[in-house]
Amino acid sequence: MIYLDNNATTKVHPEVFEAMEPFLKDEFGNPSTGYDLGKNSNEAVTQARNQVAQLINSKAEEIIFTSCGTESDNTAIFSALKNNSEKRHIVTTSVEHSAIILFAQSMMPDIEITELPVNNDGLIELNDLRDAIREDTALVTIMWANNETGICQDIYEAAKITHAKNSLFHTDAVNAVGKISIDVSKGPIDFLSISGHKFHAPKGVGALFVRAGAPFSPFFIGGGQENGKRAGTEAVAQVIGLGTAAELAKNRLLSGGEEKLAILRDRLENNIISSIDGVQQNGCPKHRLPNTSHLSFENIDAGDLLILTNEKGLCIASGSACSTGKREPSRIMTAMGHNDQRALSSVRLSVSSMNNEEEIDNASKIIISCVEKLRSLNPTDGGPVIFG
Repeated sequence: MIYLDNNATTKVHPEVFEAMEPFLKDEFGNPSTGYDLGKNSNEAVTQARNQVAQLINSKAEEIIFTSCGTESDNTAIFSALKNNSEKRHIVTTSVEHSAIILFAQSMMPDIEITELPVNNDGLIELNDLRDAIREDTALVTIMWANNETGICQDIYEAAKITHAKNSLFHTDAVNAVGKISIDVSKGPIDFLSISGHKFHAPKGVGALFVRAGAPFSPFFIGGGQENGKRAGTEAVAQVIGLGTAAELAKNRLLSGGEEKLAILRDRLENNIISSIDGVQQNGCPKHRLPNTSHLSFENIDAGDLLILTNEKGLCIASGSACSTGKREPSRIMTAMGHNDQRALSSVRLSVSSMNNEEEIDNASKIIISCVEKLRSLNPTDGGPVIFG
């Protein structure tokens, strides 16, 4: 099997599993207890908190462990609205994850939502952001890197614009953390969401960065864990996994990890585009994750392509993992102004540090052969379909 769907989830790194294993066996103590078994767990959680903080250059006390990126996103929105009853307006974008869009919509009609459009490259216009922020804007929430296209927004500048207008700023950085360098000291970011399974930690653990001094209200109420910010006994083994994965990611980034991912991604794209006609890369080629390629294939249904590639042992995606199986055009592609044909023919390819050049070349051959087969079975009657 060749796995190129790393924006959906990643394989747990062997070193992460090794670090977790003792806390699934003998080191099973509750970190809130006072005896040595519990203290061991507490110390390990503290170490993991430091490791996550170092990955984004924050303070350890600014990190709250959560169950996933969705919980982190929901908690940030909840906190911003809970702490200011006079501000009932949120600014976001048309290409956010459903964890942002649907949670915000669930609070309507008590709040108003402004969705910023994106251009054909998948980028917002910063002047649109300036114009959208009002006196009653509680929060601006903008995804750092889109999970489908990999397009990255200018988060540091967006945060500065937001703070200049006295609003709070949150970024869903779930698909950015661990893949690109992030430094929360470079911009006034109040909240930042993290999910471990996107960078080789297990599923079921995430984190929320909350800037010191930012208003915060617990989303979970109970026993007062996480310094009173998130109740519930910590999932110690998963937290250890997240911390270890964060340290590994930091070390990769310091040793040229972004460039290494981009080399694999570009090799994959070049192999495909140079071998078959009618392939287009979607979104800004410069402002995107180094691991993500989003391609459209003329006269191809992405669902059919996924069936064939799966039969040949290749795992890729036609969009967000959360929307797999749906037969309507991607809302991300629609927001970028592309027509249904281009949207329905688009495929996401996402590599990780655990892929290699041999896999990339073999995956390219599989995709090329499957596209050629589908085109031979379904020749167009009136010439090539025009993308828009």
